[in-house]
Amino acid sequence: MPPWFAAPIADGAVNPWANDHSLSTRDKSDLLAWLNSSDRPLGNAADTPAPLQFTGEWSIGKPDLILQISQPVAVKADGFMPYQLKTVETTLTEDKWVQAYEINPTAREVVHHVIVKVRAKGARILGRGDDDEAEGYWAAYVPGNSSQVYPAGFARKLPAGSTVIFQIHYTPNGKATEDQLRMGLIFAKEPPRFAMHTAAIINHKLNIPPGEANHVEVGQRTLPTDLSVTAFVAHMHVRGKAFRYDLVTTDGKTETLLDIPRYDFNWQLHYQLKEPRVLPRGSTVKITAVYDNSTGNKANPDPTKTVRWGQQTYDEMMIGYVEYFTPMPAGGSVSAR
Repeated sequence: MPPWFAAPIADGAVNPWANDHSLSTRDKSDLLAWLNSSDRPLGNAADTPAPLQFTGEWSIGKPDLILQISQPVAVKADGFMPYQLKTVETTLTEDKWVQAYEINPTAREVVHHVIVKVRAKGARILGRGDDDEAEGYWAAYVPGNSSQVYPAGFARKLPAGSTVIFQIHYTPNGKATEDQLRMGLIFAKEPPRFAMHTAAIINHKLNIPPGEANHVEVGQRTLPTDLSVTAFVAHMHVRGKAFRYDLVTTDGKTETLLDIPRYDFNWQLHYQLKEPRVLPRGSTVKITAVYDNSTGNKANPDPTKTVRWGQQTYDEMMIGYVEYFTPMPAGGSVSAR
């Protein structure tokens, strides 16, 4: 079963997470008791869940549109590769609203993550410096998350004639290969009532000392308007140890929105709220990250190095993504973000 890294919900408290697949205390006790038993009895075979059925290559269903990078990318056997920036012209003659997307590499084993951005027709397509994650994303692929399906009435805008930019992080695994990544899109059947967006809280000024097992970094962003939040995603690299989102209101009160006490680089989960949470204008969303740059971190590539911001896995990042929605204005025009 997939892991779940959010802190346990206190007894009697309401669980806010729609996709929480953690085991209950009772289920954990039952599982441990079974593992520690001498015979590990099968139990009632009639209660066995049905095997999962996979009907095709797209978990979201058959896409209405598939966007694929024009040429395969050669991924070398060893070492590191700079981020690849690939653009695809949509050639759409009218605006489309996307209710579901899925990013599908052809060589999944060497794709660590993908950030997708959209540029409207005529907008300047910047160079390699345009890969700054601070503006958020239109779509994303990270370990543990390759697709997104929005509820009825919610969608992301894909403007007519827009260009889609794929920022792809390849991680060589010992065998040279090629990847020709694709993204499948399902369009909303009705005009949406709400437009989906993603913002980012970011700290570029990381300075993680060598040998430090619990180094803390902080970032924050003050909200210029009320923000209707639906989900959070935390991003660090292999020295990432813990991550927390806090809301600091204008009267100085602090509330934890999401606490990840054991961050795992290999599972960057999408923490989806059961109900949208409105964060008030003027409040501050604060992110706190803890890094382990010590010899005790088995994933640490070099505990003698001072670590700063960088794209490669041996560098570090600190990004708190926040997904939110805005109501459709009169006339239905809204920017793609």
